[in-house]
Amino acid sequence: MMIRIRLAEMMAVGWLLVSACAVRAAAMPVEVDLTAVRTIQLASLDSKTPDQVYLLISGIAAGKDVADRIPKEKTLTASPKEPAVSAPLAIWKGELDNGQFAVLTVTLMQGDGTDDAKVKEFLDKLTAADKQTPEWSKSTLTADDIPKFATGLLKNQQPVIVKIKDIFSREAKTDHYGGQFNLLVWNNGGKIAKRLDPIGLTFGEHFGTDLKIYSKLKATRSNVLLKDDSGQLTEQQLLPLDDDETTVRVKMLETEAQPADKATKHVTDYLTEVQVKDASEKPMHWTLEGENTGYDVVHTYYDYAD
Repeated sequence: MMIRIRLAEMMAVGWLLVSACAVRAAAMPVEVDLTAVRTIQLASLDSKTPDQVYLLISGIAAGKDVADRIPKEKTLTASPKEPAVSAPLAIWKGELDNGQFAVLTVTLMQGDGTDDAKVKEFLDKLTAADKQTPEWSKSTLTADDIPKFATGLLKNQQPVIVKIKDIFSREAKTDHYGGQFNLLVWNNGGKIAKRLDPIGLTFGEHFGTDLKIYSKLKATRSNVLLKDDSGQLTEQQLLPLDDDETTVRVKMLETEAQPADKATKHVTDYLTEVQVKDASEKPMHWTLEGENTGYDVVHTYYDYAD
């Protein structure tokens, strides 16, 4: 009898060890790459001087805070002919156990990158907004949590961006806000899933011609300078997804009154391109969700991509 009990105990311990190993085996590698940052129209008021840009990466990954700046120091030079980023650049890489997640907020900034106090003020406000989202404090997520997390995060972040010029403004000669999006990746039962949400329209009208600020999943006009097969720069239109549907593009636009002439509107227009890689080390495919039909292709936009 004692032998049978002992054997049962050993089997139970064995099953616990196997189960622990299975949980650990469920950890999945994931990499988030920024593959391009394209300038369509410069933030520079003279429309000739190249922009200096940098990116702020904030969020949480597997329960740990994420706080990064690309590049770490200085800035990247950007112009319509020379993208600030033109080759895959990893902005986060790690492993996620079953149910674990990473949510990254990517903010594009234009300027010399020396407004450290302003940047800290902005990130502190953004983090405070993030923490108001209930799912933020969870260690794992289910598929049902994802839409609530994504939409709740946007709802809490948007008031920060609506008042972004209280922190960064041309009049105060500070760095300038360019655009923002959230990228959520999580291990859904041993398979990496993802979702990208642009911050959306934060000032102005969707189809109006007045001043506006937005980050959207939408087509560009035919004004993006790209090299053709012969190496010549030509103006082309880019859709929210590339032809392979492995790259998702976030269009970031600001129309504002030019200080020297209030009758003149200055447009800053950027495009960021993102890929996510799982254990296969190949870019995952994207689909566009939540179509908002405009009166033409250029004015059609999507709520999110997954």
